[in-house]
Amino acid sequence: MLKLSAVGMTIIFFAAAFSLSAAQGGEALIEGLHIEQEEGTVVASFSVKNCFNKKMEEAVKAGIPTTFNFFVTLYKNRALVWDKKIASHRFRHRIIYDNLKEDFRIWLQEKGKEMRVPDLEEAKRYMQRVEGFPVVRGQKLEQGNYELAVKAELDPVKLPLRLECILFFVSLWDFETAWCYRTMRVEP
Repeated sequence: MLKLSAVGMTIIFFAAAFSLSAAQGGEALIEGLHIEQEEGTVVASFSVKNCFNKKMEEAVKAGIPTTFNFFVTLYKNRALVWDKKIASHRFRHRIIYDNLKEDFRIWLQEKGKEMRVPDLEEAKRYMQRVEGFPVVRGQKLEQGNYELAVKAELDPVKLPLRLECILFFVSLWDFETAWCYRTMRVEP
């Protein structure tokens, strides 16, 4: 009976500690969504705020691969019928700490490149920032109003079955932003 209550108290302690640390960081959100448009090309830039907390940083430093998923969709607004989906994209940013080389390996899927950086702060900037993403390229857009929707989420951390039972608090690292919308006008 004593062991059960000690285990129960430990679980409650960890759950409270991790939920408090997650709450202190604030809710993750998209900020700085900027759209540029030139003949047939729409480019978006944005960043995710509050996507890293202390426990997540410790997990990255321990070598646990971490992946952010980004969703970008462009709709043409129409008055009498549903909005028309013009483009829809999903891409990832992934970070892995290399203990032997003591650097962070980052893969930016939308740019198709991998880079290495020595500093966690620099790695976090690359992970949470999307710059110059081509939403639409070489497509003549009709005159009217368009709406760009952007969202980000942490790819769920997959642990072996026995560790999932013990380390249930890993799910507290998860974040998902609300959709962020920007309207733009295309003139003839």
